[in-house]
Amino acid sequence: MKKTYDIIVIGSGLGGLSSSAELALSGKKVLVLEQHSRVGGCATSFKRKGHIFEAGLHMTAMVSSKNGNNGFYEKLSLLDKLTFLPAPEFFHFLGNGYEYTFKNNPEDNIRDLSEMFPKEKKAIKKFFDTIFTIHDQTMKINDKKALGFMLSLLASPVLYPKVLNSMFISLGKYLNKNFKDDKLKAILLGNIGYYGDDPYDVSFLFYAIAQTGYFRYGGAYIQGGSHQLPDAMADIITENNGEILTQQEVTEIVMENGKAVGVRYRSKRKDATESEAYANIIIANSAIPNVRKNLLSQEEGKVLKKYDKFTIAPSIMTLYVALDKPLSELGNKYYSLILYNSKKFKLENFKELNRGDFKDRPAILCDYSQLDAKLSPEGKGYLVLSLIDHLKDWEDLSEEDYRLKKKEVANTLINRIYELFPKMEAHVEHVELATARTMKRYLMTPNGTAYGYTNTPKQSLIFRPQAKSGIPNLYFASAWALPGAGFGGALTSGNICAAQIKKDLGIK
Repeated sequence: MKKTYDIIVIGSGLGGLSSSAELALSGKKVLVLEQHSRVGGCATSFKRKGHIFEAGLHMTAMVSSKNGNNGFYEKLSLLDKLTFLPAPEFFHFLGNGYEYTFKNNPEDNIRDLSEMFPKEKKAIKKFFDTIFTIHDQTMKINDKKALGFMLSLLASPVLYPKVLNSMFISLGKYLNKNFKDDKLKAILLGNIGYYGDDPYDVSFLFYAIAQTGYFRYGGAYIQGGSHQLPDAMADIITENNGEILTQQEVTEIVMENGKAVGVRYRSKRKDATESEAYANIIIANSAIPNVRKNLLSQEEGKVLKKYDKFTIAPSIMTLYVALDKPLSELGNKYYSLILYNSKKFKLENFKELNRGDFKDRPAILCDYSQLDAKLSPEGKGYLVLSLIDHLKDWEDLSEEDYRLKKKEVANTLINRIYELFPKMEAHVEHVELATARTMKRYLMTPNGTAYGYTNTPKQSLIFRPQAKSGIPNLYFASAWALPGAGFGGALTSGNICAAQIKKDLGIK
């Protein structure tokens, strides 16, 4: 019997689930196919020694009506199902011989940074004003409908000059142009790891839009783990006549008369059964290079060839550490601790540092015991150390060499933490390291990346692949598509995709 649906979604990352949930609520019969054993993509978790280990997220911008990012959550009634815990600080920066706590209020940071760097006072105020203006002007343009949107873009040099001026400049170039002190630049770059590995490869426009929520209202964590969000969206899909099948790998997009009409997929369980399903709309939540290379014929994928020249972002390494006592009782006071303690740190060296010795590589330590995260058994603790990683450093190693190198790197990284918190060493229950090779295995993305294409000025926002792929009936919803990478970026991509499909189908 031929399986038919209104919409088939390849992949259950945040982009795939957010688009699926919204379309299911609109009355569409949705099928979601996921190659992994559970939904969520990077927004997932796993258990070790009684702890819930967070695979990806350690912070998202605080959800609130003031922040303007709660519309999606309200639309799907997700705020009734999720608890967002406000982080006590945005981050605490620890450099080579200096430190700074980045607060959750911009006025506090403008004041404190100006006191710390009095010669940069005017530039600091200008930096925050510029970031917020770019964000607010972009949202005004985005709120326009059809003709109004196009007219706003054409009028942007007059009405929205800061948006236009920021479109083709990188974050690195902006910082160098406006600041002289390398320490200040480093502090302002604290969480750049959310967006990429090199300030000269990160679009200032994209950064301003994504960063505003953090700068204005601080960060937050989803109590119980980031998997709570994809699980809640999965419930919406199944409660509205949708279907989610895990451990099912899509092997081909079925094309007829130049249109995407269905998929072929194979079970990753022991039975390895092969199946087909058909729909008038296919949403690819998978990596766009994989769609072109693996799911379409060479002829069919020609329309996506223009993205072959796009650079792909690196991967992420995560050291997971379970403790028999919270780190907050062993000397740590901060939820998010940024470690830029290399003596060689300068803006121009940042990319090199992210490829260098693990003793010096910039890292983010997240101590979940600073919140009521509900990830560890009572009286115990759990932390992660995250940093940029590169698949080329791991992919050609034999299994034995890979195991030995992992052990060596894990020891290097945990010793960095012991230097900060010597008492911790006696309380470690479990240590585990996920590399770019691990990410590649679970995400099945080029480079093992979670970012998709690099967020350069010419590869982010309007320059990124749009929701409409250019192949009839095939849409994109992922970090690889508009607007770009990150937790919020992937969710927004799904929202944009759902809105485009509704428009194409005439759904109000």
